[in-house]
Amino acid sequence: MTKTTIKIDGMMCEGCVNGVKASVGKVPGVQSVDVNLKKGTATVQHEGVSDEDLIRAVVDAGFRGSVKRGLFR
Repeated sequence: MTKTTIKIDGMMCEGCVNGVKASVGKVPGVQSVDVNLKKGTATVQHEGVSDEDLIRAVVDAGFRGSVKRGLFR
């Protein structure tokens, strides 16, 4: 199991959080999605999912995202 943290730009409300959770949660291989509105992040537990697929799901929900690396992970 892999854990990836995504920085998400533009979330402003719980509706945004729910949209991101729903979109990322539909990606095959995603086990769980925890979205933090205050931090502007999503932490995703997954297996066999590329960073690009996760970011595409964030974009599909209407937001910009980038994978956090290094000390932020």
